[in-house]
Amino acid sequence: MKWEDDALKLADEVPVPPLMLFLVRLDAERRAMLKNLDTVTPEIVRKTSVGYKRTFGKEATEMVKAMLNGEEVDLPDEFFEEDENELYKIEICPAKFGACTPDKREMIKNILVPLRQKIRELNLTRAVMESARTPIMSHHVFRFSIIGCSNCCMSPFFSDFGIISLYRPEVQNEGCIKCEACLVPCVENAIDLDGDNPVIDYDKCMMCGGCETACKKDIICTGEKGFRVVVGGTGSRHPKIAVTAAEFTDVQGVLSVVEKGIALFKEKTKDKEMSFHEVIEIYGVESLKS
Repeated sequence: MKWEDDALKLADEVPVPPLMLFLVRLDAERRAMLKNLDTVTPEIVRKTSVGYKRTFGKEATEMVKAMLNGEEVDLPDEFFEEDENELYKIEICPAKFGACTPDKREMIKNILVPLRQKIRELNLTRAVMESARTPIMSHHVFRFSIIGCSNCCMSPFFSDFGIISLYRPEVQNEGCIKCEACLVPCVENAIDLDGDNPVIDYDKCMMCGGCETACKKDIICTGEKGFRVVVGGTGSRHPKIAVTAAEFTDVQGVLSVVEKGIALFKEKTKDKEMSFHEVIEIYGVESLKS
C-alpha cells in the first residue's frame, strides 16, 4: 500500500500511545482498501484519527495528545516502576499510557501498589530460586498481568496471575432518551432498551465499563467495582488458559488469592521442580478460593 507524504505525517500525529502507532497505519490501510484505493490519503488518516478518538474517549485522547507533545501528564509513577533483578514481572495493559478513563487508571493503581508490596513480603524471587533444579531462565519468571477492564486488550489469560478490573453497571436514574449510545460499546448485547429505562442482562454483561462511559445522561452508572482473578496461564511449550480463582472480589481478595497461590507453589515444589501453571493444573484452584 502506498502513502502520500502528508498522510504519513498525519498518521504520526494520531493521539494514541506510541506502541500503537503501527496499528494506526494498518487501520488507515484497511480504510483505504475498503474504498478500493491503492494509496492512503490525508483524508483517510483523518477518518482513522476520528475512529481512535471515539474509541478512547475525549479525556484519554487529550492525555495521550499531551504526552505526544512532551507535556506533563498525571500518570502514576508506580505504573513505570520496574522490578529489576527479580524473578517476577508485573505487566499493565495500555491504560498505563493513558489510553483509558481515570476510573480504570485508579483501579489499576489501587491493586498495583499493594500487589507489589505483597509479592515482596512473600519473597517470591527467593521461592522461585529455591524451587529451581535447573539453571534459572526466563521461563522461571512469574508473570502478573493487571488489566484496566474486561476487554482484555492485553490478555491476562496466559499469565501466572491475571487481575481484571470490573465495573458493574447499574441503572440509577430515569429519563433514558433511547439515544442507543450505550449499545455501541456493548458487543455482548447485554442491554435492552425496549422499556422506559435500560435493562441489563448480567448473565451476558462482561462489566467492562463501556456503557457507563457512553451514557451521557448518567442513566447507566458504575455500581460496585471489583476484580476477577485468573491463575495458571502460560504460553509456553504446552499453552494453558488461566482458570478463575475469584469471579468478583476486592483488593484484599486479590491479595489472598496471590498469597495462597504462592504458598501452594512453595509447598508443591519442595521436592520437585514444577512451574506454577503445572501446580495449578495438578492441584486445582479450590485451595486459593476464599
